[in-house]
Amino acid sequence: MSITELHKDIGTSKDNKQSPIHNWYRFTAGFSYKLVDKIIEEENLSKGDSIYESFAGCGTTLVSAQKKGISAYGNEGQELLFDVIQAKLNWDIDKNLIESVLADIKQNIFNKGNHTKVYHKLLESLYTKENLFELYFIRDYIQSLDEKTKLFLKLALTQTLHKVSVHPIAVPYISRSKFLKNELSGLQMFEKTVRKMLDDLDSYQNIPKTTNIFHHDSRKTNYNIDSNSCSICITSPPYLNNLDYGEVSKVCSHFYGITDNWNDITEKVRKNLVTGATTHYKEADFQLEEWKKNQFYIENKNVIDNLMPDILKIKEISKNKKGKKSFDILALLYFEDMYNVLLEMRRVLKQRSKAYLVLGDSAPYGIFIDTTKLLGEIALNSGFNKYNIVKIRERGTKWTSLKNRHSLKLSENILILE
Repeated sequence: MSITELHKDIGTSKDNKQSPIHNWYRFTAGFSYKLVDKIIEEENLSKGDSIYESFAGCGTTLVSAQKKGISAYGNEGQELLFDVIQAKLNWDIDKNLIESVLADIKQNIFNKGNHTKVYHKLLESLYTKENLFELYFIRDYIQSLDEKTKLFLKLALTQTLHKVSVHPIAVPYISRSKFLKNELSGLQMFEKTVRKMLDDLDSYQNIPKTTNIFHHDSRKTNYNIDSNSCSICITSPPYLNNLDYGEVSKVCSHFYGITDNWNDITEKVRKNLVTGATTHYKEADFQLEEWKKNQFYIENKNVIDNLMPDILKIKEISKNKKGKKSFDILALLYFEDMYNVLLEMRRVLKQRSKAYLVLGDSAPYGIFIDTTKLLGEIALNSGFNKYNIVKIRERGTKWTSLKNRHSLKLSENILILE
């Protein structure tokens, strides 16, 4: 794949903002559907092929595949996003039923008591009482609907949660100094969102469902996907950048009752995800010499031994840092988890198949970790034969003005495995 054929934002979700279904729910840290389309074109994929997606996220790869009538299988570890993706892939929606549900909600929502219900404390600080009443009413109402309709409306409601909050919520640390302008009520925004989604489906309702999404941890074997069954993998793993996806989604997870507190996020969300943040583990539980006895280190000894001087530098620097973050442990656990992801990826792929991974380098405490290259080397110990790296763009430049920020230039890349 030629670098000249990729625009610099291909590794971001900017393009998805204007694309139907993709824009029903998206990550700021996502990647462009145009990348999936480009790979499908470059690799001459057709209806006889199957795509594997290790980290389905917002469903970018799966939605793109289904739009082209190509089979695809994906794993997603978060229950919230699993439901989001299911809704994005169900295009056979009964519009008359949706209209009937909307009418019934509008007729009954204000006949169900006043605004004195007790809500989750975090949500009470992010929404007006009037909006909370409407949001919770809609949430409870749609629970009794058939699964396909419920998931469709739940996704609309999840979008609404983002659109009518007082402060932005799609971030790990909510800034109380940033305010959103909300001209519509929760009910009005929900209805507007539902109608937009229905309009989007006009062009796609005759396209058959060709994709499958599983609520599954990609570090583990998914027996629903046969060995040697997929033609290609297109995915974007978590970056080694200490982003806690459990925190990013906590407002919605609390709202739907998936989680209620920090411990719930750890037990029900973080444990099902690749270790990408220091919140995923207890530092006291990690013993380096004991860790070196596991399969990952034994199979990747040369790779990790070459990395260890930098790991030890990070550990030493952390002692003098305010947060004393254990980025040294994070890096080792991250690469161990990704090794298991790569083993599963190699299992489901046919011989001589390729895998495309959108990745970013990192520099914890100013020590450069060539994440993309390291994962390429680890892939060679996971059953792949060779790797190539295509640089997309420089990343992290908007943070260079921060006082304690390192000055290293980081890049976003595509790791191509064969």
